[in-house]
Amino acid sequence: MSLLRLQGVAAALCLLGSTAIAEPAESNGYVEDSECAVPSAEATAFLMDVLVADMLDPESDFTHQQYFGTPELEVIQAAEKAGKQSDWANTCRYRAANAEAMQVDPPRAVFMGDSITEFWSMGDPDLFGAGVLNRGISGQTSSQMVVRFWQDVVALKPDVVHIMAGTNDLAENTGHVSDETFKNNIRTMTTLAQANGIGVVLASIPPADMFGWRPQLKPAMRIEVLNDWLEAYAAETGAVFVDYHRLLTSDGDAMSPKLTHDGVHPHKLGYAAIHEAATDAIDRASALPN
Repeated sequence: MSLLRLQGVAAALCLLGSTAIAEPAESNGYVEDSECAVPSAEATAFLMDVLVADMLDPESDFTHQQYFGTPELEVIQAAEKAGKQSDWANTCRYRAANAEAMQVDPPRAVFMGDSITEFWSMGDPDLFGAGVLNRGISGQTSSQMVVRFWQDVVALKPDVVHIMAGTNDLAENTGHVSDETFKNNIRTMTTLAQANGIGVVLASIPPADMFGWRPQLKPAMRIEVLNDWLEAYAAETGAVFVDYHRLLTSDGDAMSPKLTHDGVHPHKLGYAAIHEAATDAIDRASALPN
């Protein structure tokens, strides 16, 4: 997602995953914590408790446009600009949470992904019970996930990692990403996990026939091609493939309007539609030989 231009669907959501350390806290809404920085309580509350909560409510009349130009979003946008320079992959985001997780038993599963994964905890909290950690970061591409994969997944020693990536690669959030680059990033994460005895779930790229923040891009055909590859690669490597695309689309291209407000992020009914598939995929991956 293009995080510096709030011109379309979901651009605002990406800003939650940003980290900044170079600017004073009063100018960018972030508070320094050692060499990392964490979002201010006000910024987090606005995005998660107001904007994202509205987006996840199937009964709401949510549109991103209604939040554009708000002071809170402008603060977060400034923080995003600084954060991309200081911590491109947002390696600081889960540092404190990871340190806490390492003090208890290893988790059963870690979910690695972008905003669709990050907001899953609010959209379907029952999925993220004891032993299931969410390490999604809004706006991220698979290249950024690779950079933080060791600390946010491998070091936690889960039984299973659930990897969902691709939406922001196709939206060119960090510039053009070729199909082969995306595949190599998936190969890297899968290889790292399996080499460390972690079962792998590879999720399909969710359906989208356009991105509001990149309206000139028409991703449906590339999504189909890459999902075919993900399924074949999972079979080749002994990973588990889970096809959320099929469960979230009614026409084969777009996300069903009944399951989303913006065509990219599921709301609570969308997450409910994939709950069983997710739990089954984790169960199957847990049973794989290490």
